[in-house]
Amino acid sequence: MILGVLDIIVGAILCFASGSPFTGNGFVLFFTIIFFLKGLWSFLSSVSAGFFFDIMGILDLLSAILLLLSYIGIAHVFLLFIGIIMVFKGLYSIAIGFPTAH
Repeated sequence: MILGVLDIIVGAILCFASGSPFTGNGFVLFFTIIFFLKGLWSFLSSVSAGFFFDIMGILDLLSAILLLLSYIGIAHVFLLFIGIIMVFKGLYSIAIGFPTAH
């Protein structure tokens, strides 16, 4: 559930960064490192289990790359689309994180 909240935060950062980049912002750099490690861990653990199409891990790595581009001063409208996808990914992660009551 906490990872879903982080996905929503990064999605919002990417949406806002599509208008103007967060050049030199330490907060963005922190999330870049966290999401790179999160995506790398997810992707490598799925590959080691024989599953080579981990879209969640790939999205985390892509978000880390785009956050890094925003950190160095590059803004593009593509950041908005990936940001929206990350917000929905976070909402999905939160939704499946709640236990179901029967």
